[in-house]
Amino acid sequence: MKVTFIQVEGTADELDASEVGKQLIAAMGVGPAPVSRLTVEDDAPANNSWQSLPIPGLAAEGQAEVKKLLTRNPAAEQFISFLKRTTSWPNATLHGVKRKTHQEGEPLDYSDYLRLRRQGSQLGGFAYVYADTGVVNLRLNYDSDAGILHSFAPDAYIVPKGHRAYRVSVQITDESTLRQALELAEMAYKLT
Repeated sequence: MKVTFIQVEGTADELDASEVGKQLIAAMGVGPAPVSRLTVEDDAPANNSWQSLPIPGLAAEGQAEVKKLLTRNPAAEQFISFLKRTTSWPNATLHGVKRKTHQEGEPLDYSDYLRLRRQGSQLGGFAYVYADTGVVNLRLNYDSDAGILHSFAPDAYIVPKGHRAYRVSVQITDESTLRQALELAEMAYKLT
């Protein structure tokens, strides 16, 4: 018995237009296969179409590293939507970080988290974002007002440790948490 297995990744239109795909099908001698017979992961966001586009607001030096992190994030498209929206705000920029061991002339580190910063602000970043998990850690302090926070951002949570200014986090997992993260980020942006 002979078994041939081919896994192809792409949108239906991309696969239909692919000359290589047509050649593979012709070489197998089975004729054109309907798209529904192809093995495409249904739970992957739009078949990872984000992988072919640059990450909004991110320097070229960090693109490959952050895309590698995003492959572990099941809500990568929503996370990228968050970055696209927040980096479109006036003077908002996305950066890698300088580690404590950073030497003059070394590139920024993009392997763990990124910093969203409002240029011109002396307060630093308004959010720290983690591409692999979708967590957004915001420069907001709601220690005494958790009820108010949860009334408009039910999926946000208060971080008990770390820097006192960065106490509110939300993990982007779907459209609802994306909306909450954007609302909270806008508040943090305006306060920085």
